[in-house]
Amino acid sequence: MKIKSLIGKLVLACVLCIWASAAFAIQPIPKESGFSGFMNIGGVYLDVKSNMIAGNSLGDIGKSVIDSIYDSPDSETDFLPMFNCEFRYTFADTRTQIYAGNALEDFLRFDFTGRAGVRQEMADSSVVGASFVFTAIPAEVWEDPYMENRSRKETDRSSQGLALTWGNILDGNLDLRYTWRKIEIDDERSGTLGGLGLTPAERALLDREGNHHRVELLYKWDFGDKQYLVPSLEYHKFDLDGDAMANDRYGVQLTYGYNGDQFSLVANGSYLYADYDTTNPIYNKGREDDIYGGSLTGFWHRPFGMPKGWSLVASVLGYKTDANIDFYETDVVGTSLSVFYRF
Repeated sequence: MKIKSLIGKLVLACVLCIWASAAFAIQPIPKESGFSGFMNIGGVYLDVKSNMIAGNSLGDIGKSVIDSIYDSPDSETDFLPMFNCEFRYTFADTRTQIYAGNALEDFLRFDFTGRAGVRQEMADSSVVGASFVFTAIPAEVWEDPYMENRSRKETDRSSQGLALTWGNILDGNLDLRYTWRKIEIDDERSGTLGGLGLTPAERALLDREGNHHRVELLYKWDFGDKQYLVPSLEYHKFDLDGDAMANDRYGVQLTYGYNGDQFSLVANGSYLYADYDTTNPIYNKGREDDIYGGSLTGFWHRPFGMPKGWSLVASVLGYKTDANIDFYETDVVGTSLSVFYRF
């Protein structure tokens, strides 16, 4: 699960996901041919409360044994390494760009989805793109999260799919994005191991596999010489196999950015409302979530006399899922420090 799957999917899937909405407009294609991109390496310290996730191959952030499936989760902390990058090559004559890695705007949301694709500038100056998206490091979730006083077993959760983008619409700062992902869990056994007495039909309602559709609409508004605002709207359809886990999500986000010569700053806040399709067979009521999040990221460019392109990056973030079922409540607090190089 990468910090993306660890934090990112916590927000979007309530099992694993972070800042649901895009923070930046799609970047323009350079005027000259050649390579460009960025690399980032560092670490993140997390304090997480979740009954649904276990961690990933880099660290554990979930409790394998819980006392009750009717209680809110306990806190777990860990320090995880962080590495992400994106490499691009531009064909200036055709206004085409191919790329692979993790987008810069995703890094600033702690979303480390792997992607590989192509962008094309059109005659009206808009930029269209298509990419394959995938989980670079699978998340670890519990085969059956609903087990009390016994050790729960970890299993991998991954996703892959397609992303389509249309940026600089009508020669402006309006962007539209659509992403589809197929979510797969190696051993999905929700409700089968905990001795809850559920029928096969009731257990099927808890299945976490299926499709995730996300639509984002954002506008970048530049003001002053170095500042900008990015309001955005988003809609998520989690068309999961289990109707009690399937849901629709509606969200808004506002991002503020300052681009200075020595220091830059990005701050954003988001809100999502999730409405689930049917009654949860364990708790005998339909689930509803209010999801709040915010982050602050600072860049110190050319620290300690380093060459152009190098920056020191520090981030803090907070996220909370306020669920009407205590078991599904989630809290994430984190801070990170990394070295960033843009070329």
